[in-house]
Amino acid sequence: PSMKIAVVSSAVFPMRPPNGTVGYSGLEVIAWQCAKGLAERGHQVVLIGPDDSYCPGVQMFHTGPAGTFDERASYGGDLKRNYGGYWPVLLQVDSIIDHSWQKWAYMLKAEGRLKAPILSVLHAPTDTMFKELPQVDKPCMVCISEDQRSHFEGLWNREARTCHNGIDLDFYKPLGVPRSDRFLFLARFSLIKGPHIVIKACLEAGVGLDLIGDTSITNEPDYFRECQRLAERESPGWDRSKGKQIRLVGSVTRGEAVWWFSQAKALLHANKLFREPFGLAPVEAMACGTPVLAFNNGAMRETILQDRTGWLVNSEEEFADKVKELGQQQIEAPMRATCQNQAQAFSVQKMADRYVELCLEAVRTGGW
Repeated sequence: PSMKIAVVSSAVFPMRPPNGTVGYSGLEVIAWQCAKGLAERGHQVVLIGPDDSYCPGVQMFHTGPAGTFDERASYGGDLKRNYGGYWPVLLQVDSIIDHSWQKWAYMLKAEGRLKAPILSVLHAPTDTMFKELPQVDKPCMVCISEDQRSHFEGLWNREARTCHNGIDLDFYKPLGVPRSDRFLFLARFSLIKGPHIVIKACLEAGVGLDLIGDTSITNEPDYFRECQRLAERESPGWDRSKGKQIRLVGSVTRGEAVWWFSQAKALLHANKLFREPFGLAPVEAMACGTPVLAFNNGAMRETILQDRTGWLVNSEEEFADKVKELGQQQIEAPMRATCQNQAQAFSVQKMADRYVELCLEAVRTGGW
C-alpha cells in the first residue's frame, strides 16, 4: 500500500543529486537517496532539509539556509529568518524517517499530538547520539549496521532494527582511468577519523598518499594544522619526480570522489578511535574496485571481507606494516572485481526496500 512518508535531514548540507556541486557529506546523501527510493516505489514523500535542496519526484519542505546546526529552529520555525518550522508536516503523514542529528520530531510524540511512528536513524555511535532515549513509547530506533544495533541494544536494553546504508552503484563504479601507486584517505579531518595515523604510516612505508576531506565542520583547527605539518614531511629517498609524497587535497564533491577512488591503489581508513556505525567511503571505494585497509572496529567487520576486499588490523603498528607490504605489491584484477561484487550488498535499492519494510512494520504494529 502507498504511504505518505516524511524524510527529515539535517540543516548542515543541502541535498542534491550526488553529481551536483554540493560537497561530499554523508547523512544528507543517505536522506536524499532514501526519499528518492521511496518515491520510486510509489510512496508520497516529503523531504525536509535546507534551502537549495531538491530531489526528483519528491515534495520538498525547505527549512532555511544550509550550514546551521540549529535543528530546533528548523523544527519549530525561526521568526528572525521568517521560516516556519516543519513540525506541521509531520502531522499529515503515515510515517516519519528521521535522519537528523537531534530528532526534534519526538517533541510531537511527547506532547501526544503525533500518531505516525518516527523511525529514528542513528548516524553516529549510539553512545554519542543520546544522553537518554526519547521519553516515548516505542521510539523505533533504526541502526545502520548490525554492530551498531548490538551496541545500541546492549547500552540501552531496548530493541532496534537494522537498515544498512546504501550507495548508488550506477554512480560509484570504476571510471577506467589508470591506477596510480598512491594510497587514498577520504574522510573528515577529525581526530577520530585518524588522518595522522595514515600520514605517519605512509611516511614510514615510503609511499605516496592523497588526503581528501572536509575541514569546515570538524571544529578541530589545531588538529588540522598538525595534519598539515605532518604532510610537509617526506620519507628519506622519496623520488621527487613523482611529485609531493603527501598531498593534502581538501574537500571534493562526490563526483570528484569517484575519480579519486578509481585511480587509487587502496583506501586507508583509520577508524582506530571510532566505532564506525557504517562507513560510506569504504563501500564507495570497493564499488570502484578499490580495496580498503581499516581497523577491526565497528561496521568494518560487516563491509570488508578479510583478504578478499581489504584488510582489518588491530593496531597502528599492524596498520603501518600492512601499508609497507602493500606498497611493494600490485593489487590484482580479481581482488578489484571482488570488491565491486561485495559493494552490491549495500545498494540504494536494498536500502530503500528495507525502509519500506520498516515503515510498514511500524505502521501496522505500532513500532518497537
